[in-house]
Amino acid sequence: MIGVIRSQIKKLANWALERQGIVLVRPRFRYGFDVWSDIRRLAEAWNYPVSLFFDVGANEGQTAAIALRQYPKAQIISFEPHPSTFSKLMANFSNEARFKGANIALGHEIGEVAMFQYDLSTVASLVPDTQYSTRFGGDSNRVAVQCTTLDLYCANNRIEQIDVLKIDTEGFDLMVLQGSQSMLQKHGIKFIYVEFNDLQPTPGTFGGALIPIDTLLRPYGYRFIASYMDYIVTEGEMFLLSNALFALPPS
Repeated sequence: MIGVIRSQIKKLANWALERQGIVLVRPRFRYGFDVWSDIRRLAEAWNYPVSLFFDVGANEGQTAAIALRQYPKAQIISFEPHPSTFSKLMANFSNEARFKGANIALGHEIGEVAMFQYDLSTVASLVPDTQYSTRFGGDSNRVAVQCTTLDLYCANNRIEQIDVLKIDTEGFDLMVLQGSQSMLQKHGIKFIYVEFNDLQPTPGTFGGALIPIDTLLRPYGYRFIASYMDYIVTEGEMFLLSNALFALPPS
């Protein structure tokens, strides 16, 4: 009888919270709510120590700050090609011993490339027709930045394994992965966290589709774990911003 009463009280409490927009979740049993918790849980289950975190498209270090807190034994290497944004990034972490910044873009080519910058620094991209810029418009200016591939960067710096690869490059994520295929081939990346706007490519835009990323990663053994919604714009043609986690399970 006591157990029945407790169950009814729990249901009523959950119902009351849900009416206020609050949902209680037992993270130990659920994935897809917090990516950093999900990575920690999978890393523990598979004995994957998180020692090196690549933050590609770092902006001013929003993700780097989270990674430093979430993975206290990891070194964070943040890649930000825009000169002024990179200066802010380095100023934000000047006293952090586990942080390293690289003023360079990662992609599928090597050399000087054009970056398209907008009033909002977080939407700067190496392509002019991303889903965001096409949907919301706005004038852009070009700034010359240096680009290399993840494979070449790792080879030059004798990096054999990346535990977490986070990519937020405004429609350029697939190109970053195309420049990482040597590391993917030798299973040198454990977790990959990428941004996307839709499952399929959107005509008239570049990048932002999740299925081409899965198509590239799956032959190397990577599997989709969960997606994490950021926001949806419902006015006019719907626009969404989400992220997806891929992982390389032990063979």
